Amino acid sequence: MESQQILIIEDDTNSSKVLARILEKKGYVTDYVPSGEEGLAMLSKTDYDLLLIDMVLPGMDGLSLLKEVRKTHPDILSIIVTAYGSITSAVESLKAGANDFLEKPVIPEKLLHVLRKAFEERRLRKEIVALRSDLAQRYQFANIVGKHPKMQQIFQLIESVAVTDSSVLITGETGTGKDLVARAIHFQSSRQHKPFIAINCASVPETLLESELFGFERGAFTGAVSRKIGKLEQAQGGTVFLDEIGDMPMAVQGKLLRAIQERKIERLGSVRHTPISLDIRLISATNRDLPLEITDNRFRLDLFYRLNVVPIRIPPLRERPEDIPLLMDHLLDKLVREKNRPRPRISEKVLSQLLAHSWPGNVRELENVLERSLILNQEQTISNVLFSQVVHLSRTSEELSPLITDPQLSLKAVREHAIVRLEREYLSILLRKYKGSIKRTAAHADIDARTIRRKMKAYGLDKWDFKEI
Repeated sequence: MESQQILIIEDDTNSSKVLARILEKKGYVTDYVPSGEEGLAMLSKTDYDLLLIDMVLPGMDGLSLLKEVRKTHPDILSIIVTAYGSITSAVESLKAGANDFLEKPVIPEKLLHVLRKAFEERRLRKEIVALRSDLAQRYQFANIVGKHPKMQQIFQLIESVAVTDSSVLITGETGTGKDLVARAIHFQSSRQHKPFIAINCASVPETLLESELFGFERGAFTGAVSRKIGKLEQAQGGTVFLDEIGDMPMAVQGKLLRAIQERKIERLGSVRHTPISLDIRLISATNRDLPLEITDNRFRLDLFYRLNVVPIRIPPLRERPEDIPLLMDHLLDKLVREKNRPRPRISEKVLSQLLAHSWPGNVRELENVLERSLILNQEQTISNVLFSQVVHLSRTSEELSPLITDPQLSLKAVREHAIVRLEREYLSILLRKYKGSIKRTAAHADIDARTIRRKMKAYGLDKWDFKEI
């Protein structure tokens, strides 16, 4: 690693030489000058990593020099050397931007410790900047792939809505990437360095959802042995993502509506007279037909209006087949890195199968199929035979077995994948049998016609495709 360069600005030549000797023994490269003015002149010619500045200098004093350096070289590290017991000067130097201070006489071990700490802090700062840049890159649509006009419109909408604090409701089928859109909005916004807190309303038991959102005080209920900060409060200054909002119980919907309207909450069991003010951005998502849920008295109309200020609908994969090759390349690149596997070739027959498949599980299903193909494939090219087996894994109980035992998948993912495929296949068989009659299909399935219509819409089934012509 290249030696770090340090400029000592000290009017006592002997002190400068002593400091330089200590530093050079440890591999640092040093220069020294007797005044602030000469220090600025040296800075204009050499890129130093750190300045060691005496507080008392002829002409421009150390504090004035520090302030000037911060204007012209804001990234340079600086350590102030001050007389013993001059705490006021030390505090002023820290306020002016110094990284640390040392008292005279300077103890070598203390000097080296302070330098190591300053350089380590700079390294960590650079890492944080790099990580933030990486986060920004990840969510500047890098993980949301699509050239279809509808996807391009979504990208533009994300950029437009990110600069506002308006509530956003993202709708789309399971696996379309609603969470990616929510994260993209957050990381494009001015709240990007604040928390992004996500909660899946469908995965939290109804009895616990309220306490998860609003938190609780000690003793609020049996088992509440200590205070818990809720998700809404955790997200102060940032974004709350309410996934599967359509599954939220009506009682919790009412309390959420009040929190949105008043921008305040109270923890369960709170005896505070002053509610907690909220500064959050709210993004919600659902795969349900909320207007239909409202008609069936399962979702509040007033809450819907509050959430649906900016609606974003993500099209299912079957509506944008031209995106499938792009998604395949993107997902394969990701998977070969994660699994440390060689990148296989995709045959033309497999690509044709990819384009022909209806993808009821959307991008999530495509990723699962590619991941499984990558793991099972032993050749340089994924064959259409292997791919056919993988795509149709979930159509019978025998085919479901490898899916269930896949260690990469959660129980919820397995259940969603299986239910979507089985329900769609079941409804297709009934609609074909009854020549597209929703009434007769509903009677056979023993569910109401409205539910049949909702499921047909979710699975991309059209009754006219089953009519006899």
